[in-house]
Amino acid sequence: MKSLLKKLATFSILCLFFLTSCKKDTINNETSPIAGEEQTLKAEADRTIQSQENSVAAFEKEFAEMMKNVPSENNLSGGQKNIVQIASSLPIFKSLVAAVVKTDLAGTLSSASLNATVFAPTDGAFAKLPAPFNNAANISAISDPAQIAALKNILLYHVLGTEVKRGQIQSGRSSATTLKPAGAGNDNTIYLSNSLGLLLVNGNSLVLLANVDASNGVIHVLDNVLLPPSQNIAQIAIGNPAFSTLVAALVKTNLAGVFAGNGDFTVFAPTNPAFAKLPAPFNNAQNIAAISSPAQIAALSNILTYHVTSSRYFAWDLGIFNQITTLAAAPNNKVTGLLGITNAYVKGKQNPSFSRANPANILATNGVVHVIDQVLIP
Repeated sequence: MKSLLKKLATFSILCLFFLTSCKKDTINNETSPIAGEEQTLKAEADRTIQSQENSVAAFEKEFAEMMKNVPSENNLSGGQKNIVQIASSLPIFKSLVAAVVKTDLAGTLSSASLNATVFAPTDGAFAKLPAPFNNAANISAISDPAQIAALKNILLYHVLGTEVKRGQIQSGRSSATTLKPAGAGNDNTIYLSNSLGLLLVNGNSLVLLANVDASNGVIHVLDNVLLPPSQNIAQIAIGNPAFSTLVAALVKTNLAGVFAGNGDFTVFAPTNPAFAKLPAPFNNAQNIAAISSPAQIAALSNILTYHVTSSRYFAWDLGIFNQITTLAAAPNNKVTGLLGITNAYVKGKQNPSFSRANPANILATNGVVHVIDQVLIP
């Protein structure tokens, strides 16, 4: 990898030509007034944070009211009931309980020796899935063995083999291996974003309530169902026609293979219209495929690696104007990020404005993809 990065980091005179050939108002952010944009986006980020805090507070209040109506014989205090008993006692977990029963996991999750952590999606979380996984009645009616197997893997993707309380999760970014059997790729790991007083899983699943104590583990309540990834970054890009220019650039610079293998990348992926804003020959797939100049290929390589980090940053991990180090040539290898949930913002050093990542948090077996509307310029 080091030798690859050395090659990719080679600057050429054409890289300078490429930058200076762009419109001056596109690259000269030394004099561009962006303070107004930063203030607007910071306010949006503040609203996002407040919205997530409100969701947690509202659910905690709802849960407290719910507990008042739980019959005394189903009292959950003291961690005396196991994970399945707790889920069965609460009206918000009908779909989860139906799924546990359908996949024959009730015995496993009731075991006294389990000592597990379960990220438990609510009925509202299941309702966001397509049928037949969207409610308890539909789940109970599933008869297709393939669907039952898929549902079982999804459930196991929510379970850690050890008990992890909220306070034991490290600040910032971390990951954990679930009980889901590993497939062809890294599809049994979940990623935790623990910052600003909130905990998110895989970028957009918010922990609404933590530390529901059970006799055989602990439950953390989620507002979205976690779905394990099934494709690597290269497959995601190749399968989406909106990325045909990006794919052509990856092929031309011999980077496509990197994103087809193992890894742990973040890719800020420009769409075709984003590339179309660049000067020729970098503006579309056909022109990029026709490039033969080694200097132009080197320039394109450095631009592409400026869109990639060597670890996973979900939208929440971008922070408030955090500096994110990319694989481009140092010292011009940092982009500026601004957090979000389903969308976020990122800015290259020579971009006059922030690019919006929308959608964000596309999970791959070897990383995460954020779709952006501008090419980032180092």
